[in-house]
Amino acid sequence: MAVVRIIIKILLLPVRICLTIIQLVVMFITWLSATVFHTLSGIICITAVLGYGFGQETGTEAFRMLAMGFILYVLPILAGWIVVWLEAIKIRLMGD
Repeated sequence: MAVVRIIIKILLLPVRICLTIIQLVVMFITWLSATVFHTLSGIICITAVLGYGFGQETGTEAFRMLAMGFILYVLPILAGWIVVWLEAIKIRLMGD
């Protein structure tokens, strides 16, 4: 039985390597997008609040801007969940 486990681990090694490379690429893209999107969402949310506060925007437009800022803030978080999901798949493939 131990020999079969070793053979399966050897056969799954290319899959683990591919998953690791994909995970690293997704982690880098997540970091980059988090930096850009969080900054952008902060600017959008501040603009929406100040625009509504100074009477430059209607309530509907301010709400739309806040919703867009929230969506831009959440996108990198969803990508982080994908990274965790890939790590879970790698752990299951290891069989430990």
